[in-house]
Amino acid sequence: MSADLLETRSQALEATAWGEKFRFIQPRNVVFWIYLWMCGVGVVKAWQMFAPYSGYFGQALLVAGVVSVISAAVWTWWFRHIDRYERQPVGLVLTGFVWGASAATFTIAISGNSALGSLYSKLVGQVWAQDWQAGLSAPFVEETAKGIGIVVLLALAPRLVRTATDGLLLGAFIGLGFQTSEDFLYSVVGATQGFGAHQTDGLIGSIALRTYSDIVSHPLFTALFCAGVIYLIGTPAQPRRIGRGLALIVAPILIHGVWDSMLALAGGNSSIVLVVMVGDIIFALTALWIAFVWAHPRESHFVRDVLAPEIASGVLTDDEVTAAGGWRQQRAYVRAAKTRAERRQRRHVVRAALDLCGDLAVSKGLDSPEVVEARNEITRLRHGIAAGSQSSVGASSA
Repeated sequence: MSADLLETRSQALEATAWGEKFRFIQPRNVVFWIYLWMCGVGVVKAWQMFAPYSGYFGQALLVAGVVSVISAAVWTWWFRHIDRYERQPVGLVLTGFVWGASAATFTIAISGNSALGSLYSKLVGQVWAQDWQAGLSAPFVEETAKGIGIVVLLALAPRLVRTATDGLLLGAFIGLGFQTSEDFLYSVVGATQGFGAHQTDGLIGSIALRTYSDIVSHPLFTALFCAGVIYLIGTPAQPRRIGRGLALIVAPILIHGVWDSMLALAGGNSSIVLVVMVGDIIFALTALWIAFVWAHPRESHFVRDVLAPEIASGVLTDDEVTAAGGWRQQRAYVRAAKTRAERRQRRHVVRAALDLCGDLAVSKGLDSPEVVEARNEITRLRHGIAAGSQSSVGASSA
């Protein structure tokens, strides 16, 4: 392998810190103690809020908790699935989730929303505040509360939070924590309506409404916001992009504000509410797509730097490394295959190339047993493609 290629690989692994571990216990880091205090206060406030309902509404609390956990598990699986590059350590992801579920929700957001709502009522009147305070308080208070989480993670793991993609994915988990607590809170509110006479009906209705609205909700808002923070601050692996940063910070606040103000914006007209809702969803998904488009080239560049020596040694081809760098490239590479079996095998090769990238990150570019095994797996898969292609050609000739 070329010494220049190996040096480029080393620089890429240093810049991204792929493969490094996260250490949560940091007694010399003041942010660690701030994190514990803020999350601890959130847990205490949550207990004070829900403990009075644990008797008569115990069953409703249990069902709401189970459903919230299941929903969080499903979203977690999806977020981990779309993280195609070196995944963030589970401990760091969990740290972000807990911040969103406790500190952001109960320590900051609930108190902040109440204070700002009260201020609106005093300044502009109760009627106006009733229509607009949700859309003009929650987006600012809640996005800031969750956005602080990525700053906390930056302070706890400065080498692991490096790129806009890190901001997107970690932000999604911070938002998921917030969403889980909020879904639980609203489910309990639904169960207690009518003095708890119809707990199950109220709970099911609230769960259905929250599940529907979670399509455009806190994971998406916070993913955009946190990616914007990474662009705004800049890191060794992500040059500062102030324009992109501000755009991604403002976008979720605007989307959130419109979502919470739909009834006021539509003047109570259900048809206009539907138009506003659909428009907001389209804008939100478009913003998320743009954020991934902006973030992708940087990650793809690092993947190529890490895997370039494997091209020189013949383990991977240039097309395979290109396909490993992005969804579009992978789709084009797979579709170029002539048979279904070859397309399936090509998908496996790309996945194996990404696994090799991850193993190289853990070993810091050295030939560890895992790296050797990953290379052997790629060779085995490629031979499978060749054998499958020859069999297809022989069958056609016959």
